[in-house]
Amino acid sequence: MVHPVNLLKEMELKYIRKLFVLCLLLLIGTMVSAQNRIDELVENHSCLGSSTFTSVVDRDPGTRKINKVVKVLQIPGHQAKTFQQAFLKERNTGSFGQKRDGQDETLTLTVETKDRVRIYMLQMKMAGGVSCTSAKVTVIVKYI
Repeated sequence: MVHPVNLLKEMELKYIRKLFVLCLLLLIGTMVSAQNRIDELVENHSCLGSSTFTSVVDRDPGTRKINKVVKVLQIPGHQAKTFQQAFLKERNTGSFGQKRDGQDETLTLTVETKDRVRIYMLQMKMAGGVSCTSAKVTVIVKYI
C-alpha cells in the first residue's frame, strides 16, 4: 500500500512535469511564430500585382536534397510598414539588427534551429527620413 504522503508527492511531480512541458511547447511556438508571421506576409504579398516576387531553390545535384531557398519580394513603400511592424514585434525570437544609413534602413532577423538557419532582411528606401518609397524583403533558409 502506498503511503498518502508519497502519493501526494507523486501527483505533484506529475503536475510539475506537465506544466514544464506546456511551458516548453509555448516557448517553441513563440519562436516559430516569428518565422510564420514574416513568411505569411511574404506569401500574401507575393501574389499582389504591385509587387515582384522571386524564389530560388539550391539543391545538391547528387541527392536532390534542398541546401538553400532564397525568396526576394519587392514591394511599394506604403506596404513596408506592415513588414517593419512584424520584424520589430519578432525581434526577441532570434538575433535582430537594425541599421540606418542615410536614406536606407535595414532590419535583419536570424533564427537558428537544429536543422536550419533562417535569415530575414527588410531593406527600405526612405524619403526625407520619414516615408518609405520602396522596400525589399529577403528570406534565406539554409538547411544544415
